[in-house]
Amino acid sequence: MSRFRPSVPQKRPNARLQAGSSFIGAMARVLVIDDNEAVREVLGRMLRRAGHEVLEASDGDAGLHLLRNHVVDLVTVDIFMPGRGGLSTIPELRKEWPQLRILAISGADREGPLHMAERATALGADDFLKKPFETSELLRVIGTLLPESPPSPKPPAT
Repeated sequence: MSRFRPSVPQKRPNARLQAGSSFIGAMARVLVIDDNEAVREVLGRMLRRAGHEVLEASDGDAGLHLLRNHVVDLVTVDIFMPGRGGLSTIPELRKEWPQLRILAISGADREGPLHMAERATALGADDFLKKPFETSELLRVIGTLLPESPPSPKPPAT
């Protein structure tokens, strides 16, 4: 069984994230890292229905491998996974791709959701969502992380 599964046909070899490479108004490419296949499928379906391309990985190592071969705009990463979990993946993502937008997610209350949110953001995540969440909440957070377009300059006064 494969540890990761690209769900889009295009591959961009040796590409790196470019700051502002796409906006939510256009299609974003999102990498979903979660050990639970059902969660990956549900998140993937939510994101595809909103018009985004989705790549999937079952742990942090598989996600890092995909990122070395694909350009993405945002990564969702589960906090607790076998192998390389989110708390060790987030700093690596931030180090290698400083402009990458990172959304940490977790359903586990091992140390409480607020504590997990603080830890994840301290390690480099841009935001945190507690599972379960609604599609609207996921898309709202993604919308704040990937703005539709840069601010337009104001027209000159006449």
